[in-house]
Amino acid sequence: MKRIQSAWALVLMLALAGCSAHSPFIAKGTTDTAPVSQEKYAPHSNPVFVAAASLPPTAQYEVLAQIEVGKVWYGSGTKVLQTLAERGRQLGADAVIEAKTWHQPSGWSWAAPHGSGKAIKITEKGSINFSTMEGSWC
Repeated sequence: MKRIQSAWALVLMLALAGCSAHSPFIAKGTTDTAPVSQEKYAPHSNPVFVAAASLPPTAQYEVLAQIEVGKVWYGSGTKVLQTLAERGRQLGADAVIEAKTWHQPSGWSWAAPHGSGKAIKITEKGSINFSTMEGSWC
């Protein structure tokens, strides 16, 4: 009886792990979003600035969501950054900060690209100058 319970516990853990964008058990590309803000903004088609760094302390912004991206096949981190920007656009974000990418076993490959970042909305437009930051418009 204890073996059956242990087996079911293992199956449940694997099933739950398969729901995460960074799980090695995902069968298709996944983008997970964990909302942080209660505010909702309209989606847009403008470019979104994607940066590995945080914003300077003078920047006035609101964190909308934490975004997690997991791909299932080999590729570059560039696709992950584009996916982060696309999800940011859907949330009405102006930028994705603290963006990072890495490769890990996932889906059908040994080194699929994954990434994460924070989608943000600038609340005071003059508080940040993206041209002084390292990053890219996607």
